Amino acid sequence: MNNFQLNHIASLCKYTGISFIAGAITHGFFSGERSFWTATIGIAMYLLSGILEKIANPEKNHTWTNLLAVGIIASIGLGFFTGGLQHFPDSPARSSWVVPIGFAMSLLAMYLIEGKGVVKLKSVLTYGAASLTVVTALSVVTLFYFDEYVTSAHGHSHAQDHGHQNEAKDSTVAKNETTIREIRIVVDNQMRFTPSNWNVNAGETVLITLDNQGQIDHELVIGKEKEILAHAKEMLSPSKKGHQHTNEISAKPGKQASFKWTFKEAGQYAMACFEPGHYEAGMKGVIQVIASHQNHPH
Repeated sequence: MNNFQLNHIASLCKYTGISFIAGAITHGFFSGERSFWTATIGIAMYLLSGILEKIANPEKNHTWTNLLAVGIIASIGLGFFTGGLQHFPDSPARSSWVVPIGFAMSLLAMYLIEGKGVVKLKSVLTYGAASLTVVTALSVVTLFYFDEYVTSAHGHSHAQDHGHQNEAKDSTVAKNETTIREIRIVVDNQMRFTPSNWNVNAGETVLITLDNQGQIDHELVIGKEKEILAHAKEMLSPSKKGHQHTNEISAKPGKQASFKWTFKEAGQYAMACFEPGHYEAGMKGVIQVIASHQNHPH
């Protein structure tokens, strides 16, 4: 295998590793264990790229310290920076500190790999202080921008302004009405509905309870697939001043919320959570409405 091939494979490993780390940083809050292993694989791939580059270019001074210790700093820094930038709209509070830290780590790694002994430390510190100040300031400005965007797009509060204030309902009150069936949907930090697929009879009225066992706000929106997709698009529009609908509920961490819903027509319905980044992370599901009066397990 010649140098060109090795360099190409090294390049693939390097940028795949950075991509893995960026993804892990972005979704780590949603799925801790999965993101831990994603980041671990990303770091390993980045280090492998350094080893391949050392083999392909023996004339260059690639020390094992640079490949290992500094390589880890570089890979995590680049992952922080790129992942934070990519998902600023979804997680502005997290990205506002992830991006500056990633920038600082990448700068440190670059100096240790390429600049140490070549570039004066004073000039690096001057450049680093000025550039990090700019990056941090822009991150803060962007944080305020997206906070304002989320507030305007979701009304006064995404978890509080849902038309008829389903958050305030106590599901235990509705349970006293034994004539309807309860569908309990559990959500947590794994960004999934449990169950994510259930059946109901056409014409049946059910009590839908959202049980939030996680540490972040969640919501449940139901409707035909086209309606759900339209709702997702609506949430991306800064011009929307809220989305007050009767087909949705929200629950804060450790809380429950319930509402009654009658599925009048048979067919396939969808459910989703449109808290920032949640739908994209996999918070979606399917409701099968059966054209029958027989009971179906949920």
